[in-house]
Amino acid sequence: MKSFRIIPILLLLTLANCFEYEETITFKKGFSGFVEISYEVPLKEDKRSSMIRYLPTKKEDIEEKISQGLSGSANKIKDYQFRLLEKGEYEEPFFNYKGKVSYKLDFIDLSELERLLPGNMITKYKGKTLIVKREFPSLSEEFLEGSSVGEKKIMNEITKLLKEGSMKFKILFPPNTECLSNKGSVSLGALNYVYPLSDSMEKSQGKIWEYKLRFF
Repeated sequence: MKSFRIIPILLLLTLANCFEYEETITFKKGFSGFVEISYEVPLKEDKRSSMIRYLPTKKEDIEEKISQGLSGSANKIKDYQFRLLEKGEYEEPFFNYKGKVSYKLDFIDLSELERLLPGNMITKYKGKTLIVKREFPSLSEEFLEGSSVGEKKIMNEITKLLKEGSMKFKILFPPNTECLSNKGSVSLGALNYVYPLSDSMEKSQGKIWEYKLRFF
């Protein structure tokens, strides 16, 4: 049991110190569009493979992940880029190497991405309105339940580090689209939301982000 708990603690250390994620969803006319994803992750000794399994760095690994979550040959990544970051570009006390990945993926219906994007995502349609709910589960209840005093102290320190981290989301849509969101800020043709990683450690149910887009 003790050895099992080392895994989530290491995961949280990774999130706290070197996890950077940005996601931009762009809607064209109607419900189709594309998503642009970029992230920085720690690398293994080969300077090419990600240490975070669900955020792969190799193109073939990303394509395999997509093929598992999507069906059809049309869903191929575009504009793939990988870059090994120089030491001066980041401060990282725990890992020797860090890489940045970016790519683009087209979609006909946003529901195609439900199994690919972080958190739990559900999409619904009501006429010309698209309703999207994304939930980011709380980590604290799972990891702190049954923890020893020492483990709880470690988790408290990690929580302090997580306050510096965040995940950045942007939704772009035609200017005549009506947008409502319970989080973030809405402007003409854009919705921006920053999810603080510290929220993932709060003792509460998962945080739900809901937004609605009405296309005219």
